[in-house]
Amino acid sequence: MRTIILLFLLIFAGCTSYYNPSLPVDVDRGEQFKKDRTACRERSKKEAASEPRNDWQFLKTYDKQQRELSDEAKAFERCMNGKGWIKK
Repeated sequence: MRTIILLFLLIFAGCTSYYNPSLPVDVDRGEQFKKDRTACRERSKKEAASEPRNDWQFLKTYDKQQRELSDEAKAFERCMNGKGWIKK
């Protein structure tokens, strides 16, 4: 469910796309984007402590779940910016 919400936010939050002007011409931009996106997703889940654990997720309040998702989205943006990807 979390990934669906995060994907929804990333896709429909202004219908943005990413561009990396610092990549060399000979690099496949699509493949590099997939690698960076995957790495940033994993990193943002760990940083925001929102990855699935053995605790009972259903006991969390709605506000806590929303804060975790918001922190995860912010961490993802910081990671992508750190790798040189800029939102258009």
